[in-house]
Amino acid sequence: MARERDAMRAPRVHLASLGCAKNLVDSERLLGRLAAAGAIVGAPIEEADIAIVNTCGFIAPAREESIDVLREYLLWRAAGPARRLYVMGCLVVRSSDELRAIAPEVDGFFGIDDHAALVRAVGLGETDAEEEGRLLLTPQHTAYLRIADGCDNRCAYCTIPSIRGPFRSRPLDAILREANDLAAFGVREVNLIGQDTSLYGADLASRVGIHDVVEHLSRIRKFRWIRLLYVHPAHVTDRLIDTYASLPNVVPYVDLPLQHLSDRVLEAMNRRVTQADCLRLIERWRARVPGIALRTTFIVGFPGETEEQFSELLDLVRELSFDHLGAFAYSPEDGTPAALLPGRVPAEVVADRLRRLMELQRDIVRRANEARIGTEAEALIDAPAGRRDLWIGRTATQAPDVDPITRIRGKKLAAGEFVRVRIVGFDDYDLEASAIA
Repeated sequence: MARERDAMRAPRVHLASLGCAKNLVDSERLLGRLAAAGAIVGAPIEEADIAIVNTCGFIAPAREESIDVLREYLLWRAAGPARRLYVMGCLVVRSSDELRAIAPEVDGFFGIDDHAALVRAVGLGETDAEEEGRLLLTPQHTAYLRIADGCDNRCAYCTIPSIRGPFRSRPLDAILREANDLAAFGVREVNLIGQDTSLYGADLASRVGIHDVVEHLSRIRKFRWIRLLYVHPAHVTDRLIDTYASLPNVVPYVDLPLQHLSDRVLEAMNRRVTQADCLRLIERWRARVPGIALRTTFIVGFPGETEEQFSELLDLVRELSFDHLGAFAYSPEDGTPAALLPGRVPAEVVADRLRRLMELQRDIVRRANEARIGTEAEALIDAPAGRRDLWIGRTATQAPDVDPITRIRGKKLAAGEFVRVRIVGFDDYDLEASAIA
């Protein structure tokens, strides 16, 4: 009888989501589907019957992290004979045979779009995908909204097209339905994501563009902050920049991954822009949207990168003074054109260049943060900081998960609240502020 009761009990599911925000949205959609089918989701691992690991397979460090986490969950599975472990996501698409060899004990492997099959494997019935929604893994007041998937850019170093397929825009009406659902749930900050958000609509017969998406979202009054991430510099239009300038709830922030600023390296990367294109674009953003925060990323040590080309990058980073900058050591990825290029940069040289770039950016941020002391800004409270009257928050120029935070001291604050703050100090990249009564 006890065994029959266990079989009838709804399975308790724990999910570990690794990698980027796009992966996080996949996880949220899967959790919505599992919950709609009758599972109890969000269980702590020690109480779970089923664990799911949503992997990342983008570059070598991400793959290594996914495999390390998988090994931890294999230990969990081995400790209970009735426990089940499933693995899904990008790394399954990219390296299924390798994963199966490393972890033959796993109960099932599923790709990016195999949510229905995974729900069946868990032992639950079919559900209507249109009615499932998402279970947010972010705080209730902030969410990611995916407007497209896949990529057509074919950058020489990138595996995304082979993992997620060609670029596909979501229909505008589907985006708006989901956006209204998020607003009704309590989301006040929406962050638009896709492999290339600036290309939105290029594949649609209606020929709507990303500016149309932003304009429609701006009419949802409950959205206080609208933020655009993953904006490829080759596809930014004046219409988009003008939209930023004209809408008050579009925050003055853009994520513009440049990857390099040497023409020779940009050409080898197949980035489809020149240094002059990038500089003109930055000038246009800053001229039309005063005070806009620019976030970018760079790859260091791309095959053939010379010291002269790297110094050119350093000089331009110094001149342009990006608000936020992430840098990565080039990772040769099987199946990409860049992996076949000659001129591999020695690992110790790459490490030194990465160090020099990030030390420069740290100095740039320190000077910028010193200039912010005494200024005021609007901030969004994310969570308590673990000490009385101290909170973790962000200003409009700080995106969730990827940028520094603002530690805010104030009484009677709450997560999800927008408050006026005065910047009083900083700790390297993070700001310190006091709420203004």
